[in-house]
Parts: sequence; C-alpha cells; structure tokens
Amino acid sequence: MPTKKQHFVPRVYMKAWETTVETLKDPHIKFSGVYTFEDHTVLGNGANRNSVLWMPHLYTVRFQHNFVCRSCPRIMEDFVNQIYTIMRENGSKPIYAKIGYSVIRTKKSIRKHLHEIDDWTFYYEDGNLAKQAAIQRNINALNSYVLENAFDDYLEKKWDSVQQGFIDAVRNSLPAEINSSERLIPHQLAFDMLSCFLMMLCRSPYFTAMGIYQKIKDTILYPMFEDLCISAIPKEQSEITDEDREKAIEEGKQYADTIMTGVWYSELYRMIFGNTGGFYHSIIPMILSGCQMILFETYPNSEHFITSDNPAFEHMLKVTAENTNGFIFPISPTHLLFIAQGSDKFNLVDYRYANNETVRHFNQIIISHKHNLIIADTKRIRTS
Repeated sequence: MPTKKQHFVPRVYMKAWETTVETLKDPHIKFSGVYTFEDHTVLGNGANRNSVLWMPHLYTVRFQHNFVCRSCPRIMEDFVNQIYTIMRENGSKPIYAKIGYSVIRTKKSIRKHLHEIDDWTFYYEDGNLAKQAAIQRNINALNSYVLENAFDDYLEKKWDSVQQGFIDAVRNSLPAEINSSERLIPHQLAFDMLSCFLMMLCRSPYFTAMGIYQKIKDTILYPMFEDLCISAIPKEQSEITDEDREKAIEEGKQYADTIMTGVWYSELYRMIFGNTGGFYHSIIPMILSGCQMILFETYPNSEHFITSDNPAFEHMLKVTAENTNGFIFPISPTHLLFIAQGSDKFNLVDYRYANNETVRHFNQIIISHKHNLIIADTKRIRTS
C-alpha cells in the first residue's frame, strides 16, 4: 500500500506561519514555508508545510480495526461496499460466502455477518470452492478513509473562515462595558472556535483524553493482555525464560494498543458525525458553562507566537507566578486563544494585547508541551 500522508496538524492551520524561509543546508535558496525547530535547535530550518506534521495512514481505518464498525455506521457501510465489490464485481467470476446455514451474497447479508468474517467460506456461483486465502488477503488489506475525508470536509475547509471570523468579531465588537476589555460576540462564532480547538486536540496522535486513555492502558489493558499472552506460552516448556516473558509482554501491549486505536477512531467518529457521547461531546458543555475565552493579540512590530506538533493542549501548573492554567491554542503568529475558568458567558471574550514578555511566556509554555517539533515564522525565537 503506498504511503498516505495524513496531517495531524492541518496544512491550512500552518498557513498562518508561512513566510519566506531557507534551509540550514542551503541558506541561499529561498522558498515559501515555515521554520521548524527540533530539540535544542537554535536556528530554525525552513520546510514546506506539506512536508511536516504528518504520519502515514494516521486516520486510515484498516480492516483489522473493523470492530469499530458497530459504533461507526459510515465506516461499516464503506467496508461493506468494498467487500461486496471484491466478491461480486472485481473478479472474473462472482463469489458468495456461507457461514453455517447463512448465505452471504448481498450487502445486507455482508453487514449482518461482518463480525464473523474470519469464519466465512467462499464459493463460486457454480458451487465450487473459491480461493479462500486470496480472498481473505484482499479483504484484510481493505482501508477506510471516512475519517480523513471528514476532516478534509470540515476543519481544512472551514478553518480560514472560523479563524478570521472570530478575530474580526472580537476586534470589531464594542466593549461590554465602559473601559472593559471584554467583547460580546455571536455565540455561533465562539462555539465554532471551541469546536475547532477540540477537534485539533482530539485528532492529535498524542491525544489521551486528559490522561484517561493512558490510565485505561496502564491499569487495565496492559496487565490483562500481558497475563493472557504469558499464560498462552506452551505448557510443555518446563521453564518460562526471560525472553519468552518479554515477547509475551510486548505482544500483550500490541493487542492493547490496537484496541485503544479503535477507541480513538470511535471517538473521532463520534466527534465528527455524532451528537452525543465520547470525550468531545462530554467536555463541550463543561467548557461552555464554566470557562471564558481570552484572545491575545501581539502589538505591532512585537515578537510572534509559535506553535508546535501539539498546537491545542491543556496547561496545568499548580505553582506559577502567572495564572496561565487552562487550554492554550495559538491560532496565528499574532493571536493566541486562552480558555480558562470563568463565570461569564462563553461568548463574552476578553480581548488583550500581548507584549514581548507575554509572548515569550506563552511560547515557553508551547515549547514545554510540544512533542518533537516547533513551528514558527521566524528563524530565531526567544523565550526569555
């Protein structure tokens, strides 16, 4: 299968940091791109935004994750249609399948027995057995791009208008009170920005639902599957070696990781297509009822905000000189969204200017939450 690049930080989002850049290797060649910084890098290295912050097949639902189909009907229909094509349309001879007394020939029957597909027996229409291994191999190689396509249809197409509409509304709205920095903007604009923030948070490959996913793996799934794999070591072995145990533990972790990847796919599906359930729909009312947004805008000619491979995150530091505990989301080099506890209406946005000290403070926080890569529109960044 050819490599499919899927950007977990959308290219349309990175466009705000695009400028004329150069690489460290060939500084005389100028091109349009962003500056990237790895650990301990002093100078940024120019890169095309299409070439960074992607993973192969990140949102590709492989057929091995077909257990998510029960909760993801569009992915179910996608796999059903592809299996029907393999069985009835692609080959020189149409085939059908049987399991017990059930005959599987239609999309309806494929859908009904999909969870039993490993037990299907395939036949040609004349009743002769078909090539079982080849058919199963073709089915197991299927992929669904429902999630990736949905991201393209939402965030990649809507981000520009949401970002600019939000900024313009905050800038142009009258103060809520005399000498107040707060601006009342349309509720839909505030909600759209919140949705984009949460979508960026959830679609990250590092997303753990505020630590819930990792806790499930560490305390439940890893120990359970490790024990199962260790107990599956052949009984005729008089002694389990350390190597056998390590292999069994690694195999158990792989099973657990596969399950949690399926859970993540289901979360992304509910976020995009559903109205209830999952982390996204659970946290929205909490933020709407108990938080307030602050939009920071840099002064003209001041330093700029950076972003990273983890652009939307929660920052919690109990001991801090400044109250910057909350959700942080740089939305351009000159604008940063901060969501913190508050009792006012969620669409009452506090509009503040950020001097160099404030910009550097937030940039330091952004760096502390990055995983591998920083993105900036300047070749050198300062945090102190």
